[in-house]
Amino acid sequence: MPDTYPAYLELHEQGELARRARVAVESLAACVGCARQCGSDRLAPNPASFCRTGRRALVSSCFPHLGEENCLRGWNGSGTIFFTHCNLGC
Repeated sequence: MPDTYPAYLELHEQGELARRARVAVESLAACVGCARQCGSDRLAPNPASFCRTGRRALVSSCFPHLGEENCLRGWNGSGTIFFTHCNLGC
């Protein structure tokens, strides 16, 4: 296998990617995805969460995070994903 083979493809071939996706969806039943850790059931038809985000969060923007500290970015850099809906009420 070449060194540039994407890690997610290997996870897919091993069935690990599907397992992780199942675990992620199951975690939405008692959401702790932000600092509020409200425990809302985001799988419900009308979730009672502070952020009002349901099963499918909307991505506002995503891009490489080039200024991250070396200890956090590893060998290949890091990325940043911002979602819509304010979850902290700043």
